[in-house]
Amino acid sequence: MRIVKKILIIFGWICLVGAIGFTIYYAYMQREAVRCQEIVVNINPNSPKFLDEAEIINMIEKSGDMIVGSRLSSININLLEIKLSASSSLANVQIFKKVESKGLSFKGKLIVSLDERTPIIRIKNSTEDYYMDMEGNKIPTSLKYVERILIASGTIPNPETQASLLKMADFVNKDDFWRAQIEQVFVQANGELLLLPQVGDYLIEFGTPDDCAVKFRNLKAVYQQGFKNLGWNKYRTISVKYRNQVVCTKK
Repeated sequence: MRIVKKILIIFGWICLVGAIGFTIYYAYMQREAVRCQEIVVNINPNSPKFLDEAEIINMIEKSGDMIVGSRLSSININLLEIKLSASSSLANVQIFKKVESKGLSFKGKLIVSLDERTPIIRIKNSTEDYYMDMEGNKIPTSLKYVERILIASGTIPNPETQASLLKMADFVNKDDFWRAQIEQVFVQANGELLLLPQVGDYLIEFGTPDDCAVKFRNLKAVYQQGFKNLGWNKYRTISVKYRNQVVCTKK
């Protein structure tokens, strides 16, 4: 009897282990077979939204491989990240797979987290219209979203001028006073800038974008002293292109 009892106990343990193993194997196979039923896009809330979630999902679906309906385990998320990152509007793309379970029933999702590039200037002329971020990446314009930032027209002659122009635009964007004063910049063929103010019928000859902090400091002195005494419309041009000099030309 004792031997039979031991045999029954051992048999019971074998059955239990077998049942647990089968359950784990079944769950594993079910999980491996789970198909992607949804793409969820999370855009950084601090990002501009040149592209909305639906447009990004559409980009994924047109990437070349079927996503929704495919087995989650077969989706190459590294390749998808590379393809999305190729968009000049997107940055810091991260994709991961998520399986939600309810009992032995599984639901697959593809989770996409990303930033949209932050523009600091808009380049707009007769042939081109796009934004640029601090790194010089071009961001296409959107009918759904407009960023209220400095507008530059003309043609940027070289990478050095572009880099200095971006630094100047960043300076203006971060300064409440100048963001309210300067409306547009015209880039001349020699790389020098003409600034168009929001108020007043005059031009600011800025010279090259280099040393912008010093030039704006000198220009601010004119705003605070010269305009206070003579008003906005007494000048035709104000030049800060020469080092440590401000040259005002009256009308």
